[in-house]
This record gives sequence, structure tokens and C-alpha cells, in this order.
Amino acid sequence: MKPSYEPIYLEQSKSLKIESYTKDSLCNEVNWHLHPEYEIVFVRNGNGLVQVASSTENYEDGLLIFLEPNMPHMPFGNKDLKDNVEVVIQFNESFITEKLKLFPEFSSILEFIRKSSKGCIFSKEVKEELSDSFLKLSNQNNTEKLLNFIHILYHLSISKGKKPIVKSHHHLEIDKTSLPRISKVFDYVNKNYAKKIQSEMIAEQLGLTPNSFCRIFKSSTNKSFISFLNEFRIKKAQEHFENKNTSISEVLYQCGFNDPSYFCRQFKKYTGVSPSNYIKELE
Repeated sequence: MKPSYEPIYLEQSKSLKIESYTKDSLCNEVNWHLHPEYEIVFVRNGNGLVQVASSTENYEDGLLIFLEPNMPHMPFGNKDLKDNVEVVIQFNESFITEKLKLFPEFSSILEFIRKSSKGCIFSKEVKEELSDSFLKLSNQNNTEKLLNFIHILYHLSISKGKKPIVKSHHHLEIDKTSLPRISKVFDYVNKNYAKKIQSEMIAEQLGLTPNSFCRIFKSSTNKSFISFLNEFRIKKAQEHFENKNTSISEVLYQCGFNDPSYFCRQFKKYTGVSPSNYIKELE
């Protein structure tokens, strides 16, 4: 089965994405998928299945796992216990090259990441040692989350209780030429979503015809490029509404929309409510 690309939406005010889920607020299940970001997943308890690339194994009493970019995998969480918590941390390559590499004190972290090309699954002891750190993340502010994340990453880097997940990258149903192309599309949209974006423009940058680009994007992500772009922009609009006292008319232009009625239709399509009702719910 060919994996789908999962776009990761990173807020402008944050260097990484951290989400905590419970039995009542489960992580969106994307099934067999991959993305160009690094990922750390902590599952507090319960039993489940680890499926990464061509490797499969069961876990018991929770999980702690580290994935390199573009490693196909299934969701790891489970619904076994009411008190279960799943924490997902995702960060991109620029977090490493533009931030971590600036500090020589992080050399062990960089070495750990460099040597983890096949991913890592950590022992029960390591998971328990870091359990409190992961559980604290849901109640911390952005600064505290970043410091806590560095603490977690450091302890993972020096831990002896880890083993590679993937034994081989062979026999994976991945279009190798699509990986860098789709990553470039995600990166371009993330940086330019407020501007006018056309599929013809991106196709030219990738050296493809518009039809070829649209076909490759749909095949890789299971959605059209315009659907992806609209959904991305709506998520950015939600971010603006949540973080700023900004009017609807200002937000729609800041997020790349030019037609207010079209913006309202798309916003309701992806959130289930109108922009005005969404703002009221935040009050």
C-alpha cells in the first residue's frame, strides 16, 4: 500500500508542533502515511502495534518512539485505557540546521539524530523516566515547552535503552522522486500562503507540467492541491483568530484569500462553523 503524505501545520509563533491527546480527544488517524518532519511519540499505557516502513512489532504498557523524516508509519496510539495519553512532537530539518547546530553543547543531540536514520524505539525504563516530562507539556507555555523538549531530546540522545525500528528500507512502496517534490510544496506553501499561489507556478519550479504536478500531488496526498492549499490557509486563519484580536476581513487577506464569501464557505467547510461563530466560541 502506498503511503499518503501528511501535511504538518507549524504555527509561526512556535519552533515545533506539540500535541497531547486523551481517550476523548484522539489524534487524527491518517492511516499509512509519512511526512518530512521528525516525530517523537509518547504513549502512556495500553497495548498496540508499531508499523514503520517494513517493520512490525507489538508494544505493551505504552510506547516511546523516534522517527526520522519520510518514514512511512501507521498511527501508534490505542484506545485501551481511559487514562491513556498520547503526546506527539514534530519538528522539521530547519529546527536542527538553523537552531540546534548553533550550540556546540547540543553535539550529543545532533549525533543521536544523525545516527537514527532507521528510527528508534525506547525501552520501558526510558519511557517511564521521561513520562512526567511528556505529561507536563499539555500545561506549559511555549517557552516552557521548548525547554522541556530540549530536556527530553537530550535524555533520548544519551539513553542506552533504545534500538532501531527499521532493519531495512527495501521493499517500500514509495515514489522516491515524489518525496523531495512534495516536501518542497509543503515548505513553499508554509512560507508563501499569504501570497497568490497557483499550481502552474509551483509546477514550473518543480520542472513539471501543471497536469503532471496535480496528478503527482493527488496521488501522494489523496487530495487535490487546491484542497490542500485551502485547508492550510484556513488553519492559518484559525491561528490568527486564536492569537490576535484581528477582524475577519483582515485575516482572510492575510491568509491568501481575496473573496470574503469564498473564504467564509471554505472556513465553514473545514471547521464546521462560520468565521464569526468561531470567534464567538473563542470568547
